[in-house]
Amino acid sequence: MGCWGITAFESDAGLDAVNYIRHILPEDGELDLGKIIEALKADDVRLPDTQNAESHSSPMALAEIIVKLVDHDMGSLDYDDEYFAGEKKFADLTSFSASKESLRWLRDYLVDTLQSARKWAGREGSWNGWFEEKNWIGWQEHMESLIGRLDTLLASPEDRIELISPQGQENGPVMG
Repeated sequence: MGCWGITAFESDAGLDAVNYIRHILPEDGELDLGKIIEALKADDVRLPDTQNAESHSSPMALAEIIVKLVDHDMGSLDYDDEYFAGEKKFADLTSFSASKESLRWLRDYLVDTLQSARKWAGREGSWNGWFEEKNWIGWQEHMESLIGRLDTLLASPEDRIELISPQGQENGPVMG
């Protein structure tokens, strides 16, 4: 596994997860978070046990995708290269909704992974596999930020949240 940064988008495993999710995007452009989670749960490779404390997992990549979509930061989600012209694109999504149950599952997965990583780092007297302490600290802060963004969505009064709204309507929720 190659890793050159703290985010899932800066690792081979994370980029593999993004490509996996891209390939299961629905043809009609209406994405549901629960369906992505179901696909991840059906694939043991895509969903490592949180006790393994893997730094870059498919759920982490999924949380980063959610943040990018809600923030309208599409630049790193799709390829502009003509080699990928036939690929599904996140930019083609017309809506992306999530139940609170799905958001809570994703949030809890990240929390459990972070707690396990901290536990393992404490036992090993290291930085949980990171070569430099600043990366270990940065990864923890990034995970806390993703968890915080999911907490903001979970604070919404609605049971079903539009992460990106159907075209022609207001934009999705603001995440601070």
